[in-house]
Amino acid sequence: MDDVFTVLENGHREIRRMLRELESSPNSANGANQAALARRRQLVDRLIMEHSQHESAEQECFWPAVRELMANGAQMAEQGVRQEQSAQQTMADLRNIDPQEQKFEEQLRTAAQEIKAHIDFEEQQVLPALRKVMDPQRAQQIGAQIAQRKQAAAEGRARPHAAPRPGALKGTAQARSSGGGSPRQQGQQGQQNQKRGQQQNQQNRHQEQEQEQEQSRGREKPKDTMGRGR
Repeated sequence: MDDVFTVLENGHREIRRMLRELESSPNSANGANQAALARRRQLVDRLIMEHSQHESAEQECFWPAVRELMANGAQMAEQGVRQEQSAQQTMADLRNIDPQEQKFEEQLRTAAQEIKAHIDFEEQQVLPALRKVMDPQRAQQIGAQIAQRKQAAAEGRARPHAAPRPGALKGTAQARSSGGGSPRQQGQQGQQNQKRGQQQNQQNRHQEQEQEQEQSRGREKPKDTMGRGR
């Protein structure tokens, strides 16, 4: 069973592969035809899904452990979550842009830069420091949790969810900075904060599904014929 470091690095490798494929594939600026643009749209949608599942699992399992185990974990987690939120918002906007538009490629470049910067931050700063303080058993446990959540999301064809609110993961850090509560109480508070974040994500997914259904009904509504009486 892979530990948390291997699971995250494998996820990063797959996301980088998708970005390279997008960078090398035809686009509207170099004369891509409709079939190539449709393929590009599919690649972007896959990237959005993979990134969403990866970051969702991190926010549930990885960043709470960073906060708990590292001396500067709260600051590292806040920086990582801010990066994830920014990339998630950029890609959420990308979903609403046609690949034929110039803005699509501009938005995609911004998303790629944000994703690469976040991966570099994790692999160059967070993971090396976490290796020094996390025991192998805990690393295996969190790695299994992340893998299970990503697999469940993939099997359920989970939609990308909206980025969590900036304060969604701050509860543990606030509890530590205040100095109140035992480690057990702090852990319970962290679990409550994670649960609230998960509930918010579920509400966001439900709202997105309702909006898509409403748009679909609008597209399928038949046009009035000329001979229809009043």
